[in-house]
Amino acid sequence: MEEFADRGPLLGALLRLAHQSLIRSVLDGLAREGYGDVQPAHFAPMVALWDAPDGLRATELAARAKITKQSMGELVEQLAARGYVERVPDPQDGRAWRIRMTSRGRKAGRLGRKLVRDVEADWSGRVGRARIEQVRKTLKMVLQQEQSAL
Repeated sequence: MEEFADRGPLLGALLRLAHQSLIRSVLDGLAREGYGDVQPAHFAPMVALWDAPDGLRATELAARAKITKQSMGELVEQLAARGYVERVPDPQDGRAWRIRMTSRGRKAGRLGRKLVRDVEADWSGRVGRARIEQVRKTLKMVLQQEQSAL
């Protein structure tokens, strides 16, 4: 009988469902503004590049996004073909390349960040800003403890 009391989504499923809802809202907003070719997988390199205006080497980009270099290479190819990123010579090593956002990529990134803030504002309106801030603080604490354990 006890097994029937353990119903409903667990925390991991709730986090996944909330994330999927946020991603869907962002993708819909990007598409409305002419960026309909952005896919969820593209967020990993775009987020990693956002704080690196001079670009990153592919290995560093993959490490920051926490994916393999091969997977990152495929995503960079897709993003470059769509005009969101470009490869430029690394000024510190003439044999190496850096990947950086193009003007189109920065515009899409700014819009994406605005759309995420819009979703956060919507959620705050539904459940209260204090609750959303508490979720943010709690997740940061969990992630900090996880990373320090590595």
